[in-house]
Amino acid sequence: MQAVSASLLNNVRQINGLTFLAQYEACSNREAMMIQPHVYFIPLNNPLSLIEFQQGLALGWLTDHEINKIHRYKAEQAQHNALQVRLALRAVLSLHSYVLPQQWQFEYGDKGKPSLAIEQFTQTGLHFNLSHSGDWLMIGVLPCANLSSLNVVDNAVLFGLDIERLRTNTNIKPILNHYFSANEVADLIALPEALQRQRFFDLWTLKEAYIKATGEGLAQSLSSFSFSFNNNHVFQADCFSDMAPSPRLCRHDEIHFSAPVSDNGHWICRFGRLTDTYRFSICIGMNGLVKDNNEKSRDDAAKQVNISEPIMRLTSLAQLVAV
Repeated sequence: MQAVSASLLNNVRQINGLTFLAQYEACSNREAMMIQPHVYFIPLNNPLSLIEFQQGLALGWLTDHEINKIHRYKAEQAQHNALQVRLALRAVLSLHSYVLPQQWQFEYGDKGKPSLAIEQFTQTGLHFNLSHSGDWLMIGVLPCANLSSLNVVDNAVLFGLDIERLRTNTNIKPILNHYFSANEVADLIALPEALQRQRFFDLWTLKEAYIKATGEGLAQSLSSFSFSFNNNHVFQADCFSDMAPSPRLCRHDEIHFSAPVSDNGHWICRFGRLTDTYRFSICIGMNGLVKDNNEKSRDDAAKQVNISEPIMRLTSLAQLVAV
């Protein structure tokens, strides 16, 4: 891991040969009211050497509180993963803003959902979420600065994502009726046994993304909402076996979402595979978009907002922090 200077965050960034402009330029077209998620996949499968671990801390990006949390992990690998996750999040956020990595400040919801401190969110309009499982970290950024002209309410946009590694030692049968809806269980059981475990983790990933978006976490009953796939199809069950990691989404109309009765928001939920073992999902909700009690005003505002296809990239921590 190389030492990093303030020149890391120029207005134009390079990752994997792609150019990124600071988010204020990207959000200049306010007429379109387009919001587009950016999703980064970062491997965590390379153990840090002691020197690399110390260099990561020496960047000076993390707060004392974050450093103390890292050191509280007993396992060395857990400490290294925690450091990489925190550094990567700060670097990714700075790709979408003029804010330097060490300047980001975070707040946490009642159930632990992280977000930017209110002053920085007002300044940048950035929503984010992250997830890690096994060897992969997934970070999503949803720039929404161009929604300011709609006079949106607080928490109007809900954003969550999840990545999950298929685990062969999980006994899925006792879990089904507790966490899945009756329709989800019926669809799963109707599949050939070889695909049932695939479907279990597909559904789990989608459900995690939704409860992370709402910020309710496991306080939200997982059986109170459900997902289904067209023709009960299992997406990309076996076509990644000989291929390098490559994020692929299934068609947007392949998945159907039935929200909890209490949820009146408008949701876009996407599902995909990174490898044959790792699947991921993205959920974006519009929840009472404008500060207006008039239902027509809220509906009109929602129609002005388009959620475009996510931009997905494979990168590495070394690339993110390199000058």
